[in-house]
Amino acid sequence: MTGIGSSSGRPALIALTGIGKTFDVGAGTAPALLPSSLSIADGEFVVFLGPSGCGKTTLLRMISGLLEPSFGTIAIAGSPLWHKGRCRKELRSRLGLVFQESSLLPWLTVEENVLLPLDLRGRLPRTERLSAARAMLALVGAADIGARMPHEISGGMRQRVAIARALSYDPDVLLMDEPFAALDAISREALNMELQSLWLATRKTIVLVTHSMAEAAFLADRIVLFSPGPGRVDSVIGVPFPRPRTRDLTYSPEFQRMVRDLHERLAGLMGQP
Repeated sequence: MTGIGSSSGRPALIALTGIGKTFDVGAGTAPALLPSSLSIADGEFVVFLGPSGCGKTTLLRMISGLLEPSFGTIAIAGSPLWHKGRCRKELRSRLGLVFQESSLLPWLTVEENVLLPLDLRGRLPRTERLSAARAMLALVGAADIGARMPHEISGGMRQRVAIARALSYDPDVLLMDEPFAALDAISREALNMELQSLWLATRKTIVLVTHSMAEAAFLADRIVLFSPGPGRVDSVIGVPFPRPRTRDLTYSPEFQRMVRDLHERLAGLMGQP
């Protein structure tokens, strides 16, 4: 079992202890994630990086409360996320989730999509919910499209709206499962810059799953490397570049060396030359 702590010296906001997952397959079971441990501090930007089928998305979904662990424990701010087979709602509400597809409801406007989590909670007056939704749209650079329908905006803009929706109820943690994978290179680069700006503005804890080594090196405080499936947390690499990080950084020899090192580490884990 791998055990890796936070690099910040602060108490862990997310603590994973011996966490793992198996799925029923026919008459038996198949492991999706081998026992792994990891601590993530409040305000950290952590990226999960590894080959397809290594368990990084499975782990993200367990942290989000969508998938129950087969063994091990997940704690949010010191409290178990799961209790007697159920995800604790008061802790789940501290987590926001963004999928690879924006998953916007096509019959609602952009603003109504962002309002939806707030409406479902019903804890604030309508005027305050509207104000919060509009503030989140402004934060992600989508303030002027609230009246549009999802099919009327680009894929990159839909992902901005999905992020705004996940942030609308002010979660402590933003969990992101390859949110920019389907975008073209220019749009993806622009959204990486926007995501960094959002993190700098809010200091939310962010956990991002990606296959892109350059994306990981640009965004992360720490990169969690996964071994091939059935995977496990293999190691964690700190990213030394100061923030804010600019586009010019990606052209620097230091950045290119880090991307090359990540490639070589992953190739080694996969037994490739």
